[in-house]
Amino acid sequence: MVEMDVQRCATGELVIMHDATVDRTTNGTGKIAELTFEQIRELDAGVKKNPRFAGTKVPTFDEAVDCLPKDGIWINVHCSGKVADEVAKRIKEKGRLHQAFSLNAIERARKVVPEILSCNMNRTGKRHVAWTPEQNTLYATQTIDHRCNFLQLIIPCSAAAVTLLHVAGAKINYFGCNEPDKLRELLDLGVDFILTDKLDVIQAKYKESENTK
Repeated sequence: MVEMDVQRCATGELVIMHDATVDRTTNGTGKIAELTFEQIRELDAGVKKNPRFAGTKVPTFDEAVDCLPKDGIWINVHCSGKVADEVAKRIKEKGRLHQAFSLNAIERARKVVPEILSCNMNRTGKRHVAWTPEQNTLYATQTIDHRCNFLQLIIPCSAAAVTLLHVAGAKINYFGCNEPDKLRELLDLGVDFILTDKLDVIQAKYKESENTK
């Protein structure tokens, strides 16, 4: 999965930037909405991450999507209501509806592309704090009521909630698991896919657990 956040700059282009400003991730300053595309392209978007990435330019939404394969990978797009409809139309035009989903302003996106996939991230409760049975049910029913195709967990939910979601056709992703010993718990729960920063470690543990079943 590749996650990207889409913002519109002052001259109208859609660019990839997590924050509303360029301050944290580039060598520049200012709000995306107040900078022209030419100004944004002059920035270095890699050097703060690591000197070996120096010279990396801020990509447009089109560039980011077009460099990804058309199969075997999910595209997780975060965008504000101001650009959700345009982003949805671009996803459809590019033939990416089978692999992409949107997390924000989904009703606006659905007005132009009813079949766009969606994910519920309106997370119930506090991170790392176990949910009550009522919160478990709320998060699951909320996902179903809003016709979301995915739900993203940050703590495990109940087995009953998993069953409710799967019966409705919703997939469950988990953010995130970097601890190998936690993997079996999530798989047994019924999580469909796991987000991790340690792919090699988690893959190795998965293969090991499958071989010892």
